[in-house]
Amino acid sequence: MSRDRRILILTIGLALAACAAPAASPTPTAPAPPTPTTAPPPSPSPAAQGTQVTIRNFAFQPAELEVEVGTTVEWVNGEDSIPHTVTSGTPGYPAGAFDSGCLRPGDSFRFTFQQPGTYEYFCSIHTRMRSRIIVKPKLGSEAAPSDPSAYPSPTPAPSNYGYDY
Repeated sequence: MSRDRRILILTIGLALAACAAPAASPTPTAPAPPTPTTAPPPSPSPAAQGTQVTIRNFAFQPAELEVEVGTTVEWVNGEDSIPHTVTSGTPGYPAGAFDSGCLRPGDSFRFTFQQPGTYEYFCSIHTRMRSRIIVKPKLGSEAAPSDPSAYPSPTPAPSNYGYDY
């Protein structure tokens, strides 16, 4: 068996094992992560089309989404035949804002964004899959506070500049 084939088999085995492993217990101060649904993804209404991210061909589509505070975004693993995750942060630096757990084909995950900011996210199984959600204040809402610390940074800046070592 060639070395490349053994690596491929090992990688697939690790991905399946990651989905089968029990989730870690949340800390007492952290909210429990939302549970993925197993129902087939619904057809989005015209109003909801801009709030759905499809996992297709090892990519999040659209690659970047801009929404207002209070918007619920739904990720659907509807077109890949293998599991994925939706994890806030960057590989090696998960931010903890949201984590879907293992999304098997047909599963979906929803998260409502309550704070403005840029939320980087990735698939923890396939770390080259990366994307972002830009959350803007609601139109007509109060002006943004002059103190920048009023909006915590949802994603820490990685020290590896996005490269896996």
